[in-house]
Amino acid sequence: MTGIRRLVLDVLKPGDLSLVDMAADLGKLKNVQGVDIVVKDVDRRVEKVRITVEGDDLDYSTIKKRIEDDGASIQSVDRVSSGKEIIDKACL
Repeated sequence: MTGIRRLVLDVLKPGDLSLVDMAADLGKLKNVQGVDIVVKDVDRRVEKVRITVEGDDLDYSTIKKRIEDDGASIQSVDRVSSGKEIIDKACL
């Protein structure tokens, strides 16, 4: 399948939500092969994180629902990759 293969999401999550638990939850979803979460900013109550999800034929709505079920919210979709290969460098 050559649907969505990578999603990079800017997410706002509660400070008490464990990154480990969040990554594990996302990693259990169908077709997800890898999850990477990086903390970009920390406030007293919330953290801004960048979540990268990779796999084959990813379902954005399922990923979004899991993130929201954890109490977080997607602020923006920063990158989407699809097709037979993932392009890591943009052609300028």
